[in-house]
Amino acid sequence: MIENWNFFRAERNAVGSEEERLMQLFQNRAGLKKAYADLQDEFHLMRDRLKQQEGATARVQDQLDALAELLADPRTGYSALVFFQLRSLWKTCNQRLTGFAADLSRRQQERESAAFLDQCAEERARRLAAADERVNDARAQADESRGRVSAVEAEQARLGAIWHYFKRRELQRSLHGLRTETAAADARVRDLLVVRGGIVDEPAEPFPGISLAARRTINLAVIAYAELLCEEVDAYGVAAKAKEALARRVHEMSFGSRTDCEGYMQRIQKAIAAVSAQKQVNAAVKLRLDRLRGICDYRNPADTVPTADSLTANGGAGRPATPGWNVLAEDYWDVYSVLLR
Repeated sequence: MIENWNFFRAERNAVGSEEERLMQLFQNRAGLKKAYADLQDEFHLMRDRLKQQEGATARVQDQLDALAELLADPRTGYSALVFFQLRSLWKTCNQRLTGFAADLSRRQQERESAAFLDQCAEERARRLAAADERVNDARAQADESRGRVSAVEAEQARLGAIWHYFKRRELQRSLHGLRTETAAADARVRDLLVVRGGIVDEPAEPFPGISLAARRTINLAVIAYAELLCEEVDAYGVAAKAKEALARRVHEMSFGSRTDCEGYMQRIQKAIAAVSAQKQVNAAVKLRLDRLRGICDYRNPADTVPTADSLTANGGAGRPATPGWNVLAEDYWDVYSVLLR
């Protein structure tokens, strides 16, 4: 009988083990199918990306071939050189404008950040002084309460005769209340010290950023400098051409004969040299900044960039006339990408 039971139990264990193996196989199979599906999705995604990259590479190659043909043709090669030199001039002006804006922003942030830290330090010092005053008042109350306890204890010790029994019992009741009051006063001192420690240990408040007024001023200075660059470049007669070269493709522009193109290239190089050699522009920018402050308008009180219409040449009724360069309307030197928001 026992042997039959043992055989039955062994048979049941074998069946259970076989079921577990089958379950494990099904789970492994499901996992492999999911991994295979994921690999298939990734394969199709990578193949699509490869096709897109091949298309982009083909387009770039077509552009290079077209450019090579332009440069190889004496009738168009010089115009292509002028075209790319005009774009180089535009890039140089944009870099000057970007550096100017970054320098103004950095200096303004340093000033406002220092002022903000000083203000935070003064505010913390004021709060610490108030906390110290509360701690000192609480300590004085606790000391006063302890003094009353000591006085009652001394009085109780002095009344040692048997006929002072009722007086001592009255003093004992009074002493219990005074000790409770002293403990509460000490607890208040500890609580106030915790509050004061929180003020000392609280993290520094982060700088909220350059103020709205400062961002507006910086943007107006950047606009003024963009106008100055326009006048500097236009002294060589290539400002409008640089704008046109940015908006059009190389094969869409022609600059005349070889002699004309060489003249353009000489003027472009002189303009790049003049822009790169600019050192002291603050005085000229300040004059323009004062003018821009008097004519600019904003769409709403939170805007930092003035409307382009407010910088038009006539300036509107009762406003001073402005130079012929509306750098915002034309987005000269990509000025919009430089302005602070």
